[in-house]
Amino acid sequence: MSVGIAEKDAITGIVYNTAVLLGPEGIVGKYRKNGLNGQDVQLFGPGNSDVSVFNTKIGRIGLIICYDDTYWQYDRLAALRGAQIIGWHSVSDRVMPGTPPALAKANHSTVASVQHMSALNGVWVIGATRSGIERNPINGTELYYNGGSSIWSPEGHKLVQAPVVAPQVLPPGLNGIYATTITPAAADPVRDQRLAMRRPSLYNPWLALRRAPVDLTATKTPRTISLAAAQWVRGDSQLRTTTPADGELMVLPELSSLPSGLTDAQIRENSEPRGADFEQRLALQAKAGKGYLVGSYPEREGQRVFHTVVLAGPSGTVLGRYRATHLNGSQRTWAEPGESPVVIATPLGRIGLATSDDLRVPEFVGLMQTLRTDVLAVPAGEPSSLKVEIDPGLYAVSDPPTGRADLHPYLAAKLGQFWVVSGGRRNGDGRGATAAGIFGPEPVVVTPTLTAAANEAAVRINTMVPAGGTWINQQQLIDGQRNDLFTPLVLDPKNRCFKGWKLAGRGTYTCQ
Repeated sequence: MSVGIAEKDAITGIVYNTAVLLGPEGIVGKYRKNGLNGQDVQLFGPGNSDVSVFNTKIGRIGLIICYDDTYWQYDRLAALRGAQIIGWHSVSDRVMPGTPPALAKANHSTVASVQHMSALNGVWVIGATRSGIERNPINGTELYYNGGSSIWSPEGHKLVQAPVVAPQVLPPGLNGIYATTITPAAADPVRDQRLAMRRPSLYNPWLALRRAPVDLTATKTPRTISLAAAQWVRGDSQLRTTTPADGELMVLPELSSLPSGLTDAQIRENSEPRGADFEQRLALQAKAGKGYLVGSYPEREGQRVFHTVVLAGPSGTVLGRYRATHLNGSQRTWAEPGESPVVIATPLGRIGLATSDDLRVPEFVGLMQTLRTDVLAVPAGEPSSLKVEIDPGLYAVSDPPTGRADLHPYLAAKLGQFWVVSGGRRNGDGRGATAAGIFGPEPVVVTPTLTAAANEAAVRINTMVPAGGTWINQQQLIDGQRNDLFTPLVLDPKNRCFKGWKLAGRGTYTCQ
């Protein structure tokens, strides 16, 4: 059993927000919360116990507390230390009835983020939260909770969940125990597969280590922009008939000049050098619409082939190129990885380039965040089978994406606090699934996830960048990083220091 307590250190007197793991023999270990929010800092000091993984008779267990989940780094550290199960303690409160809209931005519903810990890391996640209304008997203040405790599989699927109900429906206290049976070791191959996509050599020094009181990289002047995600049906390319609107950023499906359904060998056969037909056509289409256009193609350089994403501008020139750095599945058979992330400063803001496979790796999302991306342009292919499964009752926006939106772009937008525009194909199987969507940085409160409707050539939105945020924004995430804990993220798993850190299972990074 894991229990959340307010822990006062017997020697220093500092108080911590702590989770304690208990077993048949007593206390197994504890974790002191690292990701502190505005309420935490009024009471608690920052944790000094790192993310520990405890070996028990039922498996390897890591602990995370509430706002920690805003940072992808903490659950990733648990996975890197070999966790099979993450126990996540939450007090996911909602705004009270009658709250003015200007104050309702605090309605963040932390429990609506729990799916990312399982899906990105390949571990079982047990997330416990509260329900009902709790009143402080001393000062009379109230907090509202609406439930939703849940258990998730290593593949990112929801196994069981407590009801999500209005706070007034249930009394405070225990309102049920929701259980399922799992095999902890079943997480091991899934977790290892997720971690195998990492490329630590790309992450140093940028990833999670860059933090300063003044950031000269970020977009300084807010601006209104137009975003569009093109939707093509399966079959031939529609590149020659697709143009952005004036000043708009439009993202096309991946391999934009080729028909869908090609074999890996056929993709290689259709590879072409930089500056050839595809890039010329993309630039012409951007110029014709007087906008910005993003697509991808198999780029050939000698005997090497890359999956390359290209941004063309309204003047008919190529503004930037990115060779996909994180490859998964069939891409590995026809392409080899690139060597650096790409973010391009434009009049629209800072545009990052990515492929849909890149989004499976939270370290890549962290790179884009640290490089202060405003909009991440992601040409995608067929719709993913892994969808957002978060309960619609946890959203304050009117258009929750449960069961409809692909999960990985949704998670990238929220964890990176930038817009993700994903052009993609639409299924013709009657279910109408699509990879074409626009994903906002605060999908729970103010930026509903938009997916292209049937027979719609594109889904569009007019918005502001940099994203203003609600209870969190990109700058706050960077400012709140615990860089002293994140060094293992940039170390090669074969590194002696990394091995020592992982073997210890607990305690902060040290290397003698």
